[in-house]
Amino acid sequence: MRADLLLAAAVPAPVAAPGRGLPPGAAELVPAFVVPAASAVAIATLGFVALLFFARDRSRRDLLLYALLAAGLATYLLTGLPVWREAPAGLAASLALLLPALAYLLLLRFLELPHSTGRVALLAVPVAGLFLSVVLPSAGRTAAWLGAATVVLFGGAALLDLARLRRPDGALLFGATAALLLAALFDAASSRGVLFPGLGIPPLLGPAFLLFTAFLLVAVADRGRRLFVRATTDALTGLPNRATFQERAARELARAERSGGSLAVAMIDIDHFKRFNDRYGHQAGDRVLALAGRAVAGAVRGIDVAGRYGGEELILLLVDVEGEQALAAVERVRAAVAGVRVPGVPEAVTASAGVALHEGAFDRADLPGLIRRADEALYRSKTAGRDRTTLESRGTERPTSPADVRYR
Repeated sequence: MRADLLLAAAVPAPVAAPGRGLPPGAAELVPAFVVPAASAVAIATLGFVALLFFARDRSRRDLLLYALLAAGLATYLLTGLPVWREAPAGLAASLALLLPALAYLLLLRFLELPHSTGRVALLAVPVAGLFLSVVLPSAGRTAAWLGAATVVLFGGAALLDLARLRRPDGALLFGATAALLLAALFDAASSRGVLFPGLGIPPLLGPAFLLFTAFLLVAVADRGRRLFVRATTDALTGLPNRATFQERAARELARAERSGGSLAVAMIDIDHFKRFNDRYGHQAGDRVLALAGRAVAGAVRGIDVAGRYGGEELILLLVDVEGEQALAAVERVRAAVAGVRVPGVPEAVTASAGVALHEGAFDRADLPGLIRRADEALYRSKTAGRDRTTLESRGTERPTSPADVRYR
């Protein structure tokens, strides 16, 4: 056997480098294919989900706009794939004109901004570009410039509207929109060889739109949270409003009846509240209520429920307390209210309270009945001179058998 053949058998063959064995230029096509194709699939899926939600709630026009935008953007990304050379003429150019307008309309819908004359006038640019693309197919260069102008105009208008917006999610949406605009401009410059010629950088528009969608979902969740807080909270005192208090108190009362636990309902009224309004103005009265609500919220336990019942009346539901414990808890709350100091109001703030007890085992009560009994005890506090707490006159003894049940 020849020595050169033995040497060749002993020396291992070199490992092929990644990309070798592929046709010339195929290695460069991989990122240019994978990134837009994966982005198009993800965007189309999100658009389909938005369309399903719109089918359930036809009033959500923002979901329909998002579905149309997602479908158009996915198609636009697919037309740019290296394997798709048979795309209909002018499809990409038409989408480049329509997509910025759709994105802007979606943002206007989401932000609940009116369609003013200036905003509607921007639609003339993509309309003119589409007209040129259809009527004068030879004017492709002019249509391309109009497409670039459409991106800049609608992107700039969106950023200007968001900069003027005074809401918690304004900065988040501004950043997301700016990233989407920069990605569109970068792709346009890169495809024409203005930036990084010959490098074959994959388009960034798809990932930027997915990032924009993520930020938009965060803004939607934040808006939902703020709407929930607004619907359940009294704007002046920061305490749960009447409906929210009644819902939570009803749950606690049902739990107490199942477990045999005791609880108390206390009505608290700011003394001489009308005098604050008459002497120092309604703004001072509102300030008294706001500070009193903050004091009450800081004085109750985490398991208790405090709320604004109406006017200058606040209400408490104290969990797992009996007579003396309930009185001590309400006195603690009244002391916190007495510590309120209102700028420009030299008078002290005091409060009267009335307490009704639900004895737990073998006792029966409903929430309106407990509130009525607490209100009657509050009335006795006021007739006795105010600035005090009165426990309902039914006594503090706890029923110990069905024979001791008090039916009301």
